[in-house]
Amino acid sequence: MAHIEVQATEVAGEVTLQSPRRPSFLAFLERVLGYIVEIPAAILVVAEIVILFAGVVARYGLHRPLIWSDELASILFLWLAMLGAAVAFRRSEHMRMTAIIASATPAMRAWLDLVAVCAALAFLVMIVWPSYDYAYEESYITTPALQISNMWRAVALPVGICLMAAFAVLRLLRAADYRL
Repeated sequence: MAHIEVQATEVAGEVTLQSPRRPSFLAFLERVLGYIVEIPAAILVVAEIVILFAGVVARYGLHRPLIWSDELASILFLWLAMLGAAVAFRRSEHMRMTAIIASATPAMRAWLDLVAVCAALAFLVMIVWPSYDYAYEESYITTPALQISNMWRAVALPVGICLMAAFAVLRLLRAADYRL
């Protein structure tokens, strides 16, 4: 759904609507990146349900467990957690201290939101290299049941961290009020 901002002006007590203003390029970029993250996350939810259901049916219904189902489900769950964290970060739905923010003025809320985004971005920048290093070290290990590189599991960490950092940068650029 496209979000178009409409400007209203008041001339001589009469309100007139001006032509709709197109969303900024940064808003468009954030929306596209959001879809690129949300669609695979939704697919992963469905895949998790199918794989776990098949594993349960095979183990308890057929008494012939699928030895790879738990391993694949754990790999997909880590990817789902990291993509879900990026989606939550984009939507500002991560856990946060709302007691102080709820009683603050709108200007103070905006400032506190920017401080929170900057703090999160600083943390993400600090952990991106160790997460990449961890994923690289995991590339030497193979999973027992699937016999694939464990890097496929571990690379979810740097991907999710980079996505959250990208959303943080886009949010800071969209705020673009340097006085704040």
